[in-house]
Amino acid sequence: MSTHDNSFIRYFKGHKSKVQSLEMSPVDDTFLSAAVDDTVRLWDLRSPSCQGHLNVVSHPCVSYDPTGAVFAVMLNLKSAILMYDIRNYDKAPFLSESLKDPVLFRKSFPPVLPSYTSCRFSNDGKQLLIGTAGKVHYVLDSFSGGILARLEEDNSGMEMVSISPDARVLASGEDISWSPDSRYVLAGSQDGKISIWDVNPPDSSQPSRAPFGPENTLRPMQVLEGHKGNPARVVNFNPKLGMLVSGGMELAFWLPGSNDKNEMQIDS
Repeated sequence: MSTHDNSFIRYFKGHKSKVQSLEMSPVDDTFLSAAVDDTVRLWDLRSPSCQGHLNVVSHPCVSYDPTGAVFAVMLNLKSAILMYDIRNYDKAPFLSESLKDPVLFRKSFPPVLPSYTSCRFSNDGKQLLIGTAGKVHYVLDSFSGGILARLEEDNSGMEMVSISPDARVLASGEDISWSPDSRYVLAGSQDGKISIWDVNPPDSSQPSRAPFGPENTLRPMQVLEGHKGNPARVVNFNPKLGMLVSGGMELAFWLPGSNDKNEMQIDS
C-alpha cells in the first residue's frame, strides 16, 4: 500500500484461507506469510507471484531472525517450533523441537494448551518469543528451541482455548513484543492492561532468580493501565527508541517515565 496517496500497489494472491502471520525480511524486499490453509509462502514485493511455499500442518505463524538468514515456523496443533535456512527453505528444517510446558501438564491431562499466535526473535537473535492467546507466553533459546522461561499474566490474557482445527483465536498476533534492547517483553490483554516482564536483567540485579528452564515462571514486574477495559490487541516498540505504541479501540503512545521506577506514562 502507498501511504502517499492511500492506494494499493499490489495484491499477493495464493492462500486459500485466512492469513494469520506476516513478516518482512530485515535485509531485502521479501516477506513471509502463514495461513490457516496450512501453508507458509515466500514473496517478493516486486512480484505478485509466490516465490515458494511450504506445506505444513497446525495453523502456522512465522518470524525472521535479525539477519534474515533464518526463519522460524510455530505449529499450533503440533505445538512445535521449526527452524529453516532461507536459502534452503524447500528442504527439511535444520531444527525441529516440541514445546512442552511441564506446568500445564501437571494441571490437567491432557493439558489445556493455549493457541500460539506469534513468534518473534529478539533483536540480538539469541531468543525467540512465542505469544499465545492465553495467560502464558514462552521465551525459547533460538539455537536449541528449548524453553528458557514461562511468562504468566496476572490479568485475563486474550483468550484461553483448547487447541483444535476450528479453534477461534481472538488475539491479533501483534499483542506481544520485545523492547529494542531485548531485555523486556510486553503483552496486551483482553481487559486492556499491558504486562511487562524483565526477561534478561543484568546478572547482578537478581542473584536469587530461578535459572532458565521450562519450570522458570516469571510474573510481570509491572502492569500498565492503558485502555480502560477495551482489548489491547497491538503492542510494539519503536525499533530504536523508548517509545511504545499500544492499540485496540484507541491508539496509545507511551514514553519512559521520569522517575526511578522505570514506569511508563501515556502521552496524549
